[in-house]
Amino acid sequence: MKKRKQIIYFGLICIAINTHAQSFRKYSNEFLKIGVGGKYLGMGGALVSSKDDVTSTYYNPAGLAELRHLNIGVMHTEYYAGIAKFDYAGIAAPLKGDQTIGLSFVRFAIDDIPNTIDLYNPDGTINYDKIKSFSIADMAFFITYARKINAIEGLSVGGNMKVIYRKYGSFANAMGFGVDLSAQIVREKWQVGLFLQDITTTFNSWKFSFSDAEKQVFRSTNNDIPNSTTELTAPSIHFGGQYRFSFLKDHLSIAPAVKFSAYTDHRNVLISASPMSLYMALGANIGFWDIAYLRLGISNFTRATNDFGEQYLSVTPSMGLGIHFSNFQINYSYNNIANTGIGLYSHVFSLSYEGKKK
Repeated sequence: MKKRKQIIYFGLICIAINTHAQSFRKYSNEFLKIGVGGKYLGMGGALVSSKDDVTSTYYNPAGLAELRHLNIGVMHTEYYAGIAKFDYAGIAAPLKGDQTIGLSFVRFAIDDIPNTIDLYNPDGTINYDKIKSFSIADMAFFITYARKINAIEGLSVGGNMKVIYRKYGSFANAMGFGVDLSAQIVREKWQVGLFLQDITTTFNSWKFSFSDAEKQVFRSTNNDIPNSTTELTAPSIHFGGQYRFSFLKDHLSIAPAVKFSAYTDHRNVLISASPMSLYMALGANIGFWDIAYLRLGISNFTRATNDFGEQYLSVTPSMGLGIHFSNFQINYSYNNIANTGIGLYSHVFSLSYEGKKK
């Protein structure tokens, strides 16, 4: 377990070291694209519109405008056999004039990583007492505002102001800021949404701090000692919607959903032609008496190569369950944040509470 943590740590440190000043990173701040909430993850992330979920902050801030009461949500999950931990907490409340405000926080981290830089004494003997541990963590704080536009039926707009803090032990840390904008239209049977993520080009300003002993390790392993840099996250566009079919006097409902994401760089996705890449996710939300829900999703459409050098279409399935009772919602999903490896699947539980007016 310690060895796996060290491998992940060194991989992340190398990403930070290879960041050039004022440069765009293809996978910058990717922890903000994993997604939160058992409903979203169970449907493979195929949501860009919402009617009743505080986690709208994450996939379409305009969705908060549909909330009518105080809404609180929390989530905890672990990835890579418990090595990485992902936590979320959010709260949203309606204001006067069809407005809603929300606050939320996410943390994706690997804790208790052993630092073995001082493991060996000058004479070559090993001193385990000198092993210390540290954490690497990516964190973001969101302030969300949404409101309805009464001129068009069902139209709402919203946005995030987000502050990002990334910390790699005592070696490096970064502060960042960005803005997201979104809109959605919700009708009785269908809804569509548009999410402009990192519309202002989100930045992370990195600062590195190494002791003389740590600098010597970089030199002895032929690595450059990094300097303070600014990492930029390019804007991306997410568009999609869903349609609700009702059966058995509305006791059974099926809502298929689709999401398209356009990135301004070349990625290994289904449709990729420089300088754009198009990502797709499909999902479905099946409801029984508006109490129990079954969710299915397919995402991560990529082109892969097998052991014989043959290309094939690779996808990542996901599933989830939801239970709504009284003021509470419990959502579960079984999903994979990568696109290969059964061992990368994780169980996700989220809980939300909706207050009721007296």
